Amino acid sequence: MNAMLLSLGLPDNMWREAVLSACYVLNRVPYKKLDQTPYELWKGYAPNLTFLRVRRCLAKVPLLDFKWENIRSKTFDSMFVGYA
Repeated sequence: MNAMLLSLGLPDNMWREAVLSACYVLNRVPYKKLDQTPYELWKGYAPNLTFLRVRRCLAKVPLLDFKWENIRSKTFDSMFVGYA
């Protein structure tokens, strides 16, 4: 968690997101001894990993209060910090 926060330059109040993201990814990485992921052992099938993203990449967040008749952006740019 500390390594993630320091390497990404995130503030200390983001430690919860760092821990949750680390647990999420570690549950989808295979163990050396079993050659299966914990997710696969629990669910019985391999996880879908196509949606994994790099932390601090650009994320488009939809606005909830936009009106369809306005011509403007319906999302705002944000920074991806975790999967929780």
